[in-house]
Amino acid sequence: MLRRVRRLADKIIRDSFPLLQGTRICFIVAPFRFYALSLWIPHIIRLVIISTRVRQMTDFVITGIIAHELCHQERYLTMGTTRYLRFAVGYLFSDKARTEEERATDFLTIEKGYARELHELTLISRADAHHKTIIGNYLTPEEIIGHALKSGKWN
Repeated sequence: MLRRVRRLADKIIRDSFPLLQGTRICFIVAPFRFYALSLWIPHIIRLVIISTRVRQMTDFVITGIIAHELCHQERYLTMGTTRYLRFAVGYLFSDKARTEEERATDFLTIEKGYARELHELTLISRADAHHKTIIGNYLTPEEIIGHALKSGKWN
């Protein structure tokens, strides 16, 4: 599974994330309640955890997951250390901050060209009881289509 994730991630970074090229990002596949998690411990590690729960998903959907998590990493990179640390505290303690981050990351995922993958992932997430408490933080399927059409990214 890790080899599959790494192969997909390498292609996504090469095709769509020039800012992350040459940046070391560790990918881990592990049992996890949600599909994925992205974090940065400044000056130590950039980490993306992919849940073993995605094992049966198609490469298309996993591409949506990875692209979304890489968008988090790109956002963290552009924040810099001080701003990221302030952001991380807000993300941990504020529903509003989590929603703002996840929606901004969804918009960036669309802008990077992964609207259809994100849309399919969102349909799956909305049917998953494990995501019930967090699904409101993300764009709806209709918002994804609407933004993608408006920005010419529904390809």
